[in-house]
Amino acid sequence: GHGRARRSPARSQSRAKMAAGPRTPTDVIPNKFVEANGAAREVLEKGFRFTPRNLGIFAVFGIAVPVLIYKGCVDEFRYTDKKYGRPEKKFM
Repeated sequence: GHGRARRSPARSQSRAKMAAGPRTPTDVIPNKFVEANGAAREVLEKGFRFTPRNLGIFAVFGIAVPVLIYKGCVDEFRYTDKKYGRPEKKFM
């Protein structure tokens, strides 16, 4: 007839397993590569060594790049002030 078809017992058991919930409380399956990367990041300072290369990288990205950005901004302000006849702003 047109009534509902009966479900097989195996199908209702699989639905019961799905309804029981995940194996882990967070629904996350651990990935060993992600876990290894996270563990390495937690102890990063223990493996760090000061080398001339590290010092150079710090000098470029920690000092030179911010100084160049600052200089570019200040020059732009000064140019705009001069263009529109405003008094020049004082920076540092």
